[in-house]
Amino acid sequence: MATISKDEAIIRSSGEAARAFTDWYYTQLTDGKPVSSCYVNTNAKYLAASHPPADICINGQVVATPEEWDALLEQQRLITFTQQKGKVKYEVEGFDVHVINKDYRFAAPAEIVAATDAKMMQRTEDARLMMVVTVAGSVTFGGKEKGTPPKQHFSDVFVLVPNWDYVTRPKFKGHKRYLVASHTYRAY
Repeated sequence: MATISKDEAIIRSSGEAARAFTDWYYTQLTDGKPVSSCYVNTNAKYLAASHPPADICINGQVVATPEEWDALLEQQRLITFTQQKGKVKYEVEGFDVHVINKDYRFAAPAEIVAATDAKMMQRTEDARLMMVVTVAGSVTFGGKEKGTPPKQHFSDVFVLVPNWDYVTRPKFKGHKRYLVASHTYRAY
């Protein structure tokens, strides 16, 4: 059996990470749960290193914080429930991922930057990726009481960076292997 190259391993790892992120993110949106915890703004290591807050742009409008984005989503859910007698449902039709940086180190803990232990290096090698994830899908507003519910297509572009809490604690129970550093959403 042929061994896979380092580049193939990175492609596989980034694809798995992008799938896990998109599955979690759009399930949260459809279930009406907040998503603000997956942005760099909420991570102590990035805050301590003075990482800029996540850039969030929704339909051409800058959104100041992830919490403000959660509030807009909640408003969307309330309007949909009130006017359309149903809920908002996001469906991912496809995604694409590209690695921007194979060895992202901003705010990385010292043990990762100075890692010489082969086991630590191997465990963190595919977790230091910075990547851009492009998502395409549709969002449905409401139930079927009044006929076909309104539906829109959307595209999302995320720049994801490593969640150092996940990387440094192998038994970390959190779902967030990567955090959002930049997010652009457009519905059309």
